[in-house]
Amino acid sequence: MKTLSILTALSILSFTSSSGDSLNLAFETAEGTDLSVLGEAGMVKHEGSYSLTVDEKCDYILKFSFKGHSSDQMGSGVSNFEGDCAQNSGSTLLEHNRNWLQFQDYVRQTTGFDHVSMYPRPCGLEPLGRRQPRYDVNFYNVPAYVRAHWKCEVFSLPEQCAYSQPDALGRGHFTVPRLNNNADLIPNTPRLFQPYPSFPQALAYEGLMVTRQDNIPQTYADMDNPEFEMGSYDGDITSFRAILPYQYVSGVSTFRHYWGFPTYMYQTLPYLPHMWNVTWTPATQTIEVTLQGEARLCGDEFEIAKQSA
Repeated sequence: MKTLSILTALSILSFTSSSGDSLNLAFETAEGTDLSVLGEAGMVKHEGSYSLTVDEKCDYILKFSFKGHSSDQMGSGVSNFEGDCAQNSGSTLLEHNRNWLQFQDYVRQTTGFDHVSMYPRPCGLEPLGRRQPRYDVNFYNVPAYVRAHWKCEVFSLPEQCAYSQPDALGRGHFTVPRLNNNADLIPNTPRLFQPYPSFPQALAYEGLMVTRQDNIPQTYADMDNPEFEMGSYDGDITSFRAILPYQYVSGVSTFRHYWGFPTYMYQTLPYLPHMWNVTWTPATQTIEVTLQGEARLCGDEFEIAKQSA
């Protein structure tokens, strides 16, 4: 049993629901689902690729790598929604640039992650210091055909879900799990992770963003290293998002390596990564994001699943 709260612009409505009430149960088949709304599939122009291994401790090591492309327009972006990133500029820099890559089934069986998306954001997103050129890399634990139904009515630029939604699909963006005995904790996220309090931010086909509230960068200079957020839809944690500031790689001629070790409150998704890292290899102009966590398959079971793919 979990308590869900729907965030709206005017109030917070709380109610209790069982996990069997998930909206996602309505999407039992991929037949007829338009996946084009998720953006460019395959990430060919970004040379997107992935690999998966399982170590002797039965930890998975999932690596996703890509290269920037001229269509990302990262060099044209500026911080704080100024210049060509001004919300009244009419610039294409503010439009969502969606790209995604489907994992083979053995990856889902082993890690719980179904696919990965990459979003070049030359103007960034709210709030504060995150309004700067950045790449967002999202690992999703739901099928792509389910995510393609996460529609919403939008406002602002870059477009985000309006707080008042006319149907259940839109309202699912603002439904987050709450504990009966501690409404300030969201299960399967680190402590202090919450939606932005003044303006909860949800994006079509991505869900609601939850992030660490005591460490939001206030300025461009405050966000000079990668960070991570998590995504939620319809009361479930649905993604792990690496935020990669463009300044971390732009003009950098030396190898860079960043890593973090998240821990989660009331964790019921055992495969969530307990380590993640980002590497920048200037010789090949490659960005790589790695997740490491408890594998659901290891040893012979993993090898059989991989060979059957």
